[in-house]
Amino acid sequence: MKDEDEKKRAAMLSEHLERKKNCVLILDDVWDHLDLEEVGIHVRAHGFKLVLTTRSFDVCCQMHCQEKIKIEPLSQIEAESLFLEELGSKVPLNSETKAIVKSIVEECAGLPIGVITMARSMRGVTDVFEWRDSLVKLKESSMGQTDMEKKVLMNLKFSYDCLDNPNVQQCFLSCALYPEDQLIDKFELVEFFIDQGLVGGLNTRREQYDRGLTILNKLRNVCLLEDHGSKMKMHDLIRDMALHIMSATSIVKAGKWLGSIPSEEYWTDALEKVSLIGNKINEISLNMSPNCPKLSTLLLNGSWLKDVVIPDSFFKQLCGLKVLNLSECEITELPNSISDLVNLRALLLERCSKLCHIPYLGKLTSLRKLNVGGCCNLDKVPEGLEMLVNLRYLDLHLSSIVKLPERVLGGLVNLQHLKVKFLDGQDMTNLRALETLECFFEDMNDFNKCTRVIEQSNPRCYYYLRTNQTDYFEEVRIKNKVCMKNKVILLHLRI
Repeated sequence: MKDEDEKKRAAMLSEHLERKKNCVLILDDVWDHLDLEEVGIHVRAHGFKLVLTTRSFDVCCQMHCQEKIKIEPLSQIEAESLFLEELGSKVPLNSETKAIVKSIVEECAGLPIGVITMARSMRGVTDVFEWRDSLVKLKESSMGQTDMEKKVLMNLKFSYDCLDNPNVQQCFLSCALYPEDQLIDKFELVEFFIDQGLVGGLNTRREQYDRGLTILNKLRNVCLLEDHGSKMKMHDLIRDMALHIMSATSIVKAGKWLGSIPSEEYWTDALEKVSLIGNKINEISLNMSPNCPKLSTLLLNGSWLKDVVIPDSFFKQLCGLKVLNLSECEITELPNSISDLVNLRALLLERCSKLCHIPYLGKLTSLRKLNVGGCCNLDKVPEGLEMLVNLRYLDLHLSSIVKLPERVLGGLVNLQHLKVKFLDGQDMTNLRALETLECFFEDMNDFNKCTRVIEQSNPRCYYYLRTNQTDYFEEVRIKNKVCMKNKVILLHLRI
């Protein structure tokens, strides 16, 4: 019965359009491929024009659009003009209110829906304190507290809901953990997706990178992310929507220049993600012990922490933590309670230039990634490293660790990415999964031995050699370039 009704409606629409002869049909807010013939729209009819609007570039391609026009955000002048038009107030605005209007429009960042909704919410408001308060609310991203804010969110959230795949949705939300207006490197984002386990079920990092970059393209194509070449950016209002979605399970204070960690009362047992990226934290309470069993991601990278002692109690009740990022902090040591984070997948300590010691890691058997690159004061391999049989990614680049002991290298059988200063005379026969290697060799025999092992594992590898003999470097690079297929092996040869 339902099929018959649909066919009848399609026939009626087709007949109606035929009678119209010359006409333009506009389909607004299209989110999926639509079989036009099936619903009674014959696009090849003489004098017929079809226009559709969508936030998805993929839909344009699937619908065979002859011309695709990307609508850019409004300029500041255009947005102010639209705001005043929608405000429709006959009461003249004084200089202070005009300045607030300018700031409100800037916060809307050129999105017409934001400009229109904000303007309509301010109709009839004459007191300057109400204007100031509205601007503060918008800047604080306290979205969802008023009807005006709900309307903006409902329109923007539809893009998120249409993603369907929960992992893709989580990848999108991860982008909102970065500071507002930040341009984020695409490969950094993909690494973050991998660290969280959002790009799983794939055997190689090459496959994971392909999947991650595909997800970024999808988010770009539905206008949830902006593409800036090698970097991505999230529109301010899109980020507000993402933060609203995560509001019950997250603390996001990235780039807020906080001087201290949010007090313990905010660390509820419902928390799943905490982002304090890019702050100026100079103290953590010595007895602080947040009870957050569901917390999976804690980002403190770039948050200074100069002369800050992280108390041992801090990680005691964070048993579910999977990603801990303390990169670019001025910590000198880590608390021993790090050793008990048995669910940790990624421990990121890149460019912690004052870090001198890492506690025992042997119990962290879930660890996939350890990055201590740039920890120039770290001169000892962390104890228990050889126990991390699931480790896929190890970066010791620019640390003071010269080379890995034989026992350690022999235990890391699943390594896919390795950066270390030297690999001289060490047995690499167990490293069958290796995809990327960056190191130096002082001895040519050690170099040849290493390359033979890698070629036996995968003969289609590519060597990028850097030596102090420029001619030799150029010859080898060109000779091996045709072999680049599945793997990239970076071997920096020092002779």
